[in-house]
Amino acid sequence: MTRAFRAGVLALFTLIAVACGSVAQQSASMPPATFSDYDAAFCGAFTSVIRAYGNPDTNAPSAMRKALDDSVAAGDRAAADVASTAMLNELEAGRRLAATAARWQPGAATAGHLDRLLVAFEAWTSAKRDRASDPAALDPQTAFERAGGVDAWTATIQGVSTTPIPAGASPAPCRAFQGEV
Repeated sequence: MTRAFRAGVLALFTLIAVACGSVAQQSASMPPATFSDYDAAFCGAFTSVIRAYGNPDTNAPSAMRKALDDSVAAGDRAAADVASTAMLNELEAGRRLAATAARWQPGAATAGHLDRLLVAFEAWTSAKRDRASDPAALDPQTAFERAGGVDAWTATIQGVSTTPIPAGASPAPCRAFQGEV
């Protein structure tokens, strides 16, 4: 490695460490969440998956995904950009909700898995969009898998079934889990 390359890599790692430290400080200053906060935010984050992509279990596409699929099939990059932007915005909204859910310590790991799942669907969406102008672009499923989507999906579902519900808490039914979104 050249000295300039090493310096660049060191600068990049320093930037990442500073950014991560800032996020940790910001999160640490926020009050801890309650189970109710977790429940609502987790449901909202999972609903973002359903709204943007559709049902991962059945592979039934959402209206947003259908618009992206149609624009890619037509080779219309401009329409694919519009459709993917809507999907990515929804997935980012879900990530913000997952971060809120992660503030409740007993559900933090599950919320973290859901965040990784949302990131994997972002990778899927970007890869799908790229296919509108380049049919040989990375396969969306491959992008999803490389981003850790399969493991994140499994861990999210397992986490949902193992996250404790405090005594006296009344979890609200999440319509996304009932297919009502």
